Amino acid sequence: MGVLQFFVNCFWFIFYALAVVGMFKAFEKMNIEGWKSIIPFYNDYLYAGKTWDQKYIIYFWCAFILSRIVALIAEIGGFIGFLFGLVSFAFLVLFIVARARFCYWKAKAFGYDVGFAVGLFFLPFVFEIILGFGDAQYQGNVFAESGSQY
Repeated sequence: MGVLQFFVNCFWFIFYALAVVGMFKAFEKMNIEGWKSIIPFYNDYLYAGKTWDQKYIIYFWCAFILSRIVALIAEIGGFIGFLFGLVSFAFLVLFIVARARFCYWKAKAFGYDVGFAVGLFFLPFVFEIILGFGDAQYQGNVFAESGSQY
């Protein structure tokens, strides 16, 4: 099992590296220094500042971290474990919804629509490269201009 886990981790690292390469160029299009895309969490925080709202990205990551912590507690089993499992699932759903919204506003900031946002959600390592190296130009924070609350 150790060898399989090693290869899975290698693939995840490659996928993350590809996404960072695309983010590097997208950051440059947004007049943010490209090297800042390399730092996990901070890159999403900066991205959200230019495409969505930074406070939502904090909620986004808190929901993910809480879902993982509560899932560990849920492993105690029994009825209490079941309740913690439900709470963990609720945090995970919140994370998925927030991630979908983030991808949507990211796509809109570069002039793309819902289809591209779906691609960013499921295949970020491909669609970040398209954002960074494609012809799309950063059009400003469409979320802030739209007056939307979410």
